[in-house]
Parts: sequence; C-alpha cells; structure tokens
Amino acid sequence: MTRPALLLETTPNFRDFGGYPTQDGRQVRERRLFRSELLLELSERDLRTLASLDIGLVCDLRSPSERRRASNQWPANKPYKLIALDLGGELAAVQPDKWNQKLIDPAFDEAAAHNALIDNYRRMPDSYYGDLRALFEHLSQAEAGPVLVHCAAGKDRTGFVSALLLWALGVSREQILDDYLQTRGRFGLERMQRVRAMLSHKVEPAHSEAPLRVLASVHPDYLEAAFDAVAKNYGSIERYLEQRCELTPVRRAKLLAVRTNADRLLMAR
Repeated sequence: MTRPALLLETTPNFRDFGGYPTQDGRQVRERRLFRSELLLELSERDLRTLASLDIGLVCDLRSPSERRRASNQWPANKPYKLIALDLGGELAAVQPDKWNQKLIDPAFDEAAAHNALIDNYRRMPDSYYGDLRALFEHLSQAEAGPVLVHCAAGKDRTGFVSALLLWALGVSREQILDDYLQTRGRFGLERMQRVRAMLSHKVEPAHSEAPLRVLASVHPDYLEAAFDAVAKNYGSIERYLEQRCELTPVRRAKLLAVRTNADRLLMAR
C-alpha cells in the first residue's frame, strides 16, 4: 500500500483520494476529491497549499453540535459552497463530542470501544442513504469542481462516505479498503488527543487511554461491518447505491463523466 504524499504538514489526515484505477479501465481524477480531518491551526504554508487546490465544495459530515464548536480554518478570499450533512446523528461512537461520558466510565475498555465502532459502522448504511443521495447529486455537477469531504477525525464518517463514493466510481473493493487504511500513520492516539485538546475537551482519566486509542484507529473490521450490513439488508452494494441512494445508471454516468477520465480506457483499446 503506497502512502499518498503529505499535503498539509499541520493536518496529516488531509489527502487526495483520487488517482485510483476503476474496474472498467478509467481512472478517478486526481486533485478533484480530497478527504480530511477538521482543519485546525494551519500554518501559513498549509493555507497557501490549500488555496492552490481550488476546492469549491466542502462536505462537512459532523453533527450540528460539532459544527457549533469549531469551524475549518480556510484561506482568505477562497469562497466555497458548504454541504452541511448530519449523517447519522445517533451514531455516538463516531462523534468525538459524544465520547466523553463513555471515556470516563471504567467499564468502557478496549473491547467495548471496538464493539461500539463495529455497531456504528453496521448502522451507517441505513443512517446515510438520504445524505449520500444528495452528495452524489452535487458531485455530478461539473461546476462543483474539487471537493473536500471531512468530519472531525477524517476516518469513520469520512471513511465510509469516501468508500461508497469510490465504489460508485468503480474502484475495486481491495483498493477501497487500502484507501480507508491510509489513515494509519496519519491519525492515531496522539493526534486524537491533540484534536480533542484544540476543541477544548477536558483531559480524560488515565484509564481512558486504551479505549481512546481504539476510537482513534481504523481497522478492516469496521468498514467490512458496514459492507456486511449492506449485503445483508440490500443484497449488494450495487443495489444499495441504486435503490437506496437513487444512483441510477443515468446519474452514475454523470458522476463518472465528472469525476473520472477515460485515458486509461482509451489506451487499452
């Protein structure tokens, strides 16, 4: 698994998740799809880099309470359209502002944290389909330009939405999982503690470090739990995208036209 270049020094989990080949010979366009944690305390250099990316659409997956607590730092004179989605507001295990009560409970250990994330990922497909439908519609519009998808940590909500977007674009399951796991080495316990400190959370008791380490991690089991839930409830991800997210063949063709190129396909002929 090749680790993408670090684009922002102060925000390691900001990255381009384009460039993947699709199963029909296309390629997801680079510098058109970005994913990230919350953008906080950016350096001047990182602000200049961010400005150069010309991102015109920001999809914020955080809850309303999270958005009230903190906003992205952004380059001056670089306006963007905001899609503020509340994807699954009841999914407490993937919302950092809902973790406090869990983390002060000594019974909330590593196993409990792991199970909480598994349970949340299983519920993501039924919580998210309406908002995914809206996101696909926005991303199919050529004028949307480069887009940033983010939440607080950039790993769970962002990981699921990015995975479904890559699937809709025809990227293989193996490469989708690889992209999801790119968060390893970019976001972990220390980064989570730093982000929580910047958001003015209280310092957790010593016993909470082990479960917080789990909550800060990514694991194949998490994303696979979401995929398994889709297979169980809808038969396949393809049926989920078309029937639940209303990504019809016509809408999917528009999405592919905007977010992929056919260079690889043409070269193969």
